[in-house]
Amino acid sequence: MPNIVNQILFDELKQDFQNMGSCVVVDVGPVNPKQDIEIRAKLREAGASYKVVRNRLAKRAFAEVGLDMAEAITGRCGIAVAENEGAIGAAKALRDWINATKNSPIAIKGGVIEGATFVGAAAAEIAELPDRDTINTMLVCAISGPARGLAGVVNAVAGGLARCIQAKVDKGE
Repeated sequence: MPNIVNQILFDELKQDFQNMGSCVVVDVGPVNPKQDIEIRAKLREAGASYKVVRNRLAKRAFAEVGLDMAEAITGRCGIAVAENEGAIGAAKALRDWINATKNSPIAIKGGVIEGATFVGAAAAEIAELPDRDTINTMLVCAISGPARGLAGVVNAVAGGLARCIQAKVDKGE
């Protein structure tokens, strides 16, 4: 019976990892029920699904999809899976919860963003990454800045000429 359960859990994890855009691996310590509910609510708000996993099954499932996360999957682990780069928002929500909680029982140990793995100290930096909307905004500002400056210069020349002509008309010349 346990082999059938393990196979079902493994297949489910493998499918989740194949369909994910990103994920965050969390070290789950002694979390009380109230904290667990808070963590799950924060992750749901961030658009991630969260589950505590069996390490052996998670390592095998990650290996099946070509990701090496063995270093991050030690101890009691939870994985927050999201679409696209949604794990960045999940990592930010976890970081905020960790900072707000005294003696936090959880820590970010690893993650995958668009196929790139982050393990160890780099995993904590996932929360500092900008999401796609922020990057798009930064790119648009960088592109539109020079064009806006050029439009201002061209407008200033035409405006100056119009003011000069108006001054001549006001003088009666």
